[in-house]
Amino acid sequence: MKLLSKLKAKRSYDYSPAHRLLEVCAIFSFFAFLSVIGLRAVAGFVTVSLYQALWIGSLSAILGYIAADFVSGFVHWMGDTFGDIDMPVLGAAFIKPFRDHHVDPEDITRHDFIEVNGNNSLVLLIIFVPAFFLFKEASNLWHLFMLSFTVFFAFGIFMTNQFHKWAHLPERPAWIVRLQSLSLILAPDNHNIHHTSPFDTYYCITNGWLNPLLHRLRFFQLSEKLVRWVLRIPKQTT
Repeated sequence: MKLLSKLKAKRSYDYSPAHRLLEVCAIFSFFAFLSVIGLRAVAGFVTVSLYQALWIGSLSAILGYIAADFVSGFVHWMGDTFGDIDMPVLGAAFIKPFRDHHVDPEDITRHDFIEVNGNNSLVLLIIFVPAFFLFKEASNLWHLFMLSFTVFFAFGIFMTNQFHKWAHLPERPAWIVRLQSLSLILAPDNHNIHHTSPFDTYYCITNGWLNPLLHRLRFFQLSEKLVRWVLRIPKQTT
């Protein structure tokens, strides 16, 4: 109770201190799980040959980072496209931030580290807990791959909103600009396409690698048609 009172007294955010505390705990949990699973993977890499370590490490890193980009885009698309801000549970915590972001894209730049990354840390427990219990034999190549994949995927998801925030910064440190120019993280030029009418493409916000491909395939537009047809959801008109 005392901690909640201190959070409430010093709050620089517009949501409940209880949720703020939950975000703080989620971030600590993220780094704890990442450390345990990461160390387990390192122990596994020591037991395999250099060749195996190189291809498992490289493949898991690339696929994990690509998977994070896809998941970021899929979740972003869902938040932008379906549901309502008044929905129970998901409305305020999940849908509203996406809708508000289109009204004021630079609002995310005014959020601190905890507010930006707390919710993603909480969601990542869905990934970490099964990985922790399922992949214990780090000397097993499949387990080692999945441990390494989990580390890179989870890191990408955790940093997604941070990369998204940096893409909206009016002034960016040189090292961030460099990472963006190398397309290692979401670049403003890539993301600006999403904020251009009709706002129905370039949803991926981890590194944006998949945006051109999914745009050419009309993946999200076709997915929306499919979901609306299957669930009989009418398209809202404004």
